[in-house]
Order: sequence, then C-alpha cells, then structure tokens
Amino acid sequence: MGWFDKDVWHGPTVIGIYETQPEKEQAVFRTILGSLALLAYAIVAVPHLNAARINTMLVMAVYVAYGALTWLTVRVHPRTSLPRLMLTTILDQCLVFTALALGGRAALPLLFIVFWFLVGAGCRYGKRPLILSCAISVAGLTGLMIWQPWWQHNYPAGAALLLAVVASSLYLFVFVNKLERRAATDPLTGLLNRASLERTVGQTQPLAKPANSTDALFVIDLDGFKKVNDSFGHSAGDDLLQQFAQALLALSRRGDAVARLGGDEFVVFARQVAGHTGATAIAERIHVATESIRFAAGNPVNVSASIGVYLRAEAARTQKLDVTRAFRLADYAMYSAKARGPRQTVFADEWAQMESA
Repeated sequence: MGWFDKDVWHGPTVIGIYETQPEKEQAVFRTILGSLALLAYAIVAVPHLNAARINTMLVMAVYVAYGALTWLTVRVHPRTSLPRLMLTTILDQCLVFTALALGGRAALPLLFIVFWFLVGAGCRYGKRPLILSCAISVAGLTGLMIWQPWWQHNYPAGAALLLAVVASSLYLFVFVNKLERRAATDPLTGLLNRASLERTVGQTQPLAKPANSTDALFVIDLDGFKKVNDSFGHSAGDDLLQQFAQALLALSRRGDAVARLGGDEFVVFARQVAGHTGATAIAERIHVATESIRFAAGNPVNVSASIGVYLRAEAARTQKLDVTRAFRLADYAMYSAKARGPRQTVFADEWAQMESA
C-alpha cells in the first residue's frame, strides 16, 4: 500500500464535479476559502494595522496564490502525483506556522486551520498523510515555543495545543483506519471485497522468473447454498458463508488473497502455483473443506463447490496480470463447472485460447 491510500479511502468530495478529483477540490478550497479568510481578517485588522497583522495578511495572500498555483498545476497535470501530494501536505501546515511565527498573537485566529488540514489530509488520502501533517504540526508548534516571543511567554498554551494536535491525530487515525477496513472488507465474512481483491491482484508484481510456477485465480460458487437459505433461513445461510470463509482462510498460504464477491461466490488468488497440477491440488483441498461443513446454525447441510480456475499463461508470467480478463475467464470456467454438476473444477484454458486466437 502506498504512502497515499487514495484507492482505499478518501471521503466524498463536497463539490460534485470533483467527485473523482480530490486534489482539484482541495486546490479550489485553498483559493476560495483562503481568499475569504484573508478578506475577513483584513476587515478586522485594517483599522488597527501593525507589523504583526501586516505580516499575517502577507502570508495569507501567499497562501491564496499558492492555492491558485496548485489548482493550475492539477488542471494541467490531473493524474495523482505522490510527490505533489507530499509537498502540498507539507506546505499547507508550513504556511500556517509561518503566519503564526511572523504574526505572533495577531495570527492566533488562524490556529483552527491546523486542525482543518489534519482532518483534510486524513479523510482525503488516508493514515500516512495524516501522520505527515501531524508531524509538521508538532514540529511547527515546538519551533514556535522555542523561538517565537509570544509563544515563549505563553508556553502552557503551546503545550496544550501540541497535545491537542497529537490527540486529535490519534483519534482520527483510528477512525480512518476503521473506515478503510470497512471499505476494503466484506462485512459478513471479514474477507476482502471485490474492489480490494481487484486492487490486490492488479498490484501484484510479475514473477521474476517463469519457473515451474504461476499465478492462479479460483472463482468458487457454493452448490446447495440456496437450498440452505430457503430451508433454514438467512441466519443459517450466513453461518454457512462464514464457515466457508474461515475454511478458505485456513487453506490459504502466505501471500494468497481470499475474497467474497457477493452472495455465495468467493475468490482465492494464489501465487507460486505449480501449474495445473498445483492448481488441481488446491481446488481439491477447497472441495474437501467445503464438504466438511456439516451444520449451519445447528441445521444439517450438504454443500459442495463449483470452481473455475484461471492460470496465468507461461508467456505472460513476467508481465503485469490483466485483472479484468483473469476474472472474466475464471468466471466462465466456474459457470461451466456448475453446469456439469456439483463438485466440479474447470480450467479456463479453452476460453483463454479462444480469446488469444
């Protein structure tokens, strides 16, 4: 998972047209809200101008210009950029603390922005940028208490704010972590959901050497699940799904990914599989584990599995996996297995060859 978890979690944007462009929305807010804050501050400060207030307004003006520049940059280069995200996260807090350093007491109305940026970093991009924003805030407050005259004389206030920043960041970290987990997992079984699985498979690095192993994608459908649901109710069906999920997790190896796509359809993505022989052995273990489930919510059940298997072709072992194609072919194979009757495993080779022809 990268420094900025933009694919895992970011809050819905406020401006509808930027629903998939949180960076651009953030740049718009910098410019518009920064301008409004500067205007409001100027209205109050102009009748009582002094050097500290002038310095504060100058830094605020620089922030508005910086906001406009980030908007222009994102407009010209709309793709998410890790260096740009890191730089803007740092600069947001640095400019606030520059105003506090130059303005002293006159810049105190800007303190709320520190927390605004903490929340924005965490909710837009995840835990790591929140940590970065918090670190800059702690460093900034520490620097103020050491070198800035007003903050030196009001050390207890600075210490209290520093603790507030750390406590708020910890709380937000836990909150965002829970949201990320909910967004990434199936609520019933705790397995990965489809989006998380596709991301995991898509981020898989190609095998360094096309040795006697490859990647395998198993799409599994439970035979008899509907009968359990209809006969004993949803509680029995849910218990069956949870038992099967735990069985798949118990069978999985380190580096494998297990997910529930929805209903009674599950997926196992296995790496370093010894071709058809290794995949067949894994499928057989899944069949045995499925048939070992005898009761669901105290009711006797008889279930089996239909399994479709996609094996990465030998020629493609050193290339990035085509996730959409892999899922599609494994799905075809699973439906073919289901049509043949219970406890069947079908490989997707036939459909893969037809697509390649």
